[in-house]
Amino acid sequence: MLAAILAALLAVQPTPSPSPSPAAGGFDMSKLTPAQQEAVQQAIIKASQNPVGNIAVVPLQNNGNYGVGPYARYQYNLNVQPVVPIMLSKSTTLIARTIIPIVSNPSNAPPEYCARFGCGATNGVGDVQEQLYFAPKTAPGALIWGAGPIFQIPVASPDTLGTGKWSAGPAAVALVMPGRWVMGMLVTQLWSFAGKASRPDVNSGLFQPFFNYNIPGGWALTTAPLIAVNYAAPGNQKWAVPIGGGGSKTFKMGDQPVQIGVLYYSYVQKPLYSPQTNLRVIFSLLYPIKRGFDLQQIMQEATK
Repeated sequence: MLAAILAALLAVQPTPSPSPSPAAGGFDMSKLTPAQQEAVQQAIIKASQNPVGNIAVVPLQNNGNYGVGPYARYQYNLNVQPVVPIMLSKSTTLIARTIIPIVSNPSNAPPEYCARFGCGATNGVGDVQEQLYFAPKTAPGALIWGAGPIFQIPVASPDTLGTGKWSAGPAAVALVMPGRWVMGMLVTQLWSFAGKASRPDVNSGLFQPFFNYNIPGGWALTTAPLIAVNYAAPGNQKWAVPIGGGGSKTFKMGDQPVQIGVLYYSYVQKPLYSPQTNLRVIFSLLYPIKRGFDLQQIMQEATK
């Protein structure tokens, strides 16, 4: 079913519109030259790849994790993670990123038990994260960065799908966007400070390098592995390091700009019983913020 939906989405092609196009953040695309239209669309695509860009994004990140648990079973995780930029002033933007995980965990029961009595998955919602990045306006071509706090709220239901701990820490991102490239690094760190005394303390980090190469026509080659570390784990059980990548396509469904990406990762280092491979399918709704784009600057770049 998911494959059929993806095939249908990829078959949708952008349709020309004589009226002002929402895909350009409210700019009247019909008054621009083809080169300028391409420049505006590329600016929007690159903004969607920028964690602190001036564009609201609502990604639905589907994660199929293979080889989980002592019997190498399948785990499904849907992350709903809206990203909303709030322009505090002409020089500063606050980026609010919320991550709501919807999880289906496989049973750890042995196959013999499952064959006789059945083994249902544990389904529910995991702990919710809120990430806040204060991002100053930077000159074209300069390093783009943002930093702020991250909070993890123990709302998991059932609670076995979460940590049972209130956690907080710092988050930061830095990137550059030369030519058709968008590349950088996002880093977060969490420490628990309250919660159930019976649950282990949280001391975990996340490192996400990302590299996007944008191709005309809305296509992009991308990699964005989630490198996770649990500093409280023993020995070689601390790190989960995937390698891989994939591609994405940005297009319009009617008047709505959307982006779909398919990526595949294999873990070269991982804790015992964690996934061996990951298939990530991301469907995102894009909402460009007109005042967040310097149209004059984009036009100047397009006519060089």
